[in-house]
Amino acid sequence: MSTILYPSPIVGPIHSRRLGISLGVNVNPSDGKICTFDCIYCEVGYNRNRHTTSPRPTRQHIAAALEEKLKEMKADGSALDVITFSGNGEPTGHPDFLGIVEDTIRLRNVYYPDAKVSVLTNSTLA
Repeated sequence: MSTILYPSPIVGPIHSRRLGISLGVNVNPSDGKICTFDCIYCEVGYNRNRHTTSPRPTRQHIAAALEEKLKEMKADGSALDVITFSGNGEPTGHPDFLGIVEDTIRLRNVYYPDAKVSVLTNSTLA
């Protein structure tokens, strides 16, 4: 099985069969995986094979990158159904996760007020 590591902090937008047009927010480093599980079916691969050497992106960096992408999408007339927290492991493990979600909701309300906010989680830390 091939593995995919996602860039940080913004991924996409992509078309999701389940969620529609989704803009991903990866709160984990782009060079490895940080997760409480080690699932055989994980597209990011096993934990032991994906050790990160980089720090997590900061709350400020995530908010700035998200705002830049939302501005760009709005200017292009792009649709957006959902902003999805996912990426290279468990997103709720980020120490500033609550603040990042608050920033995301604030920015969503400015640029795409009808978009939903979604979290793909294994719920071990939530």
